[in-house]
Amino acid sequence: MPLKHTLLGILDKEAMHGYELRKRAGEFSWIYPMTNAAIYPALHALENDKLIRHESQVHNGRARKIYHITDEGRASLRSWLDGDVKHTLSLRDQMLLRIVLHGKQDSPLSLSWISTSLESLEVEMKAFEAAAASREQKTQGMEVVEEFGLEVLKLRVRLFQKLLDLPRAEVGQQDESYIDGRNTFATA
Repeated sequence: MPLKHTLLGILDKEAMHGYELRKRAGEFSWIYPMTNAAIYPALHALENDKLIRHESQVHNGRARKIYHITDEGRASLRSWLDGDVKHTLSLRDQMLLRIVLHGKQDSPLSLSWISTSLESLEVEMKAFEAAAASREQKTQGMEVVEEFGLEVLKLRVRLFQKLLDLPRAEVGQQDESYIDGRNTFATA
């Protein structure tokens, strides 16, 4: 379970409270999306499995739990890190699913959402590059993964651009319109 091992990996570096764990886990959400709502149940499960423990501390008049990884937790993390990766091809990408399913619908494909998504993606790429540049204490592995992530974003940009360049016959009978300087087709 990637969330469990992400939390163990963070706690392997230093003990911290839940809010700090949520912030740190968020730094990895570009690799593996995690919701804040899932973190606290995962912490409880890790504690029940004796992979982490907590101590209560009072900070500014409020009790907070400081989580620590246990020896069992380190062993579980090491086993996961060093274990075989059973990889099945899964792109789990809503955008790809949307493109495929658009072709199966009765209504003609509208490329306006692709144009809008392309613009959003370009903003996301700039934010990703800025976040990568601002990260301190990067391992070589993290640098390689960030480079990979940037290449994936660039591939998505090229995919959107190709979709926008599809000939009209590929996307059905539509009225041509011009949106934000890109040749797109909106449904009539």
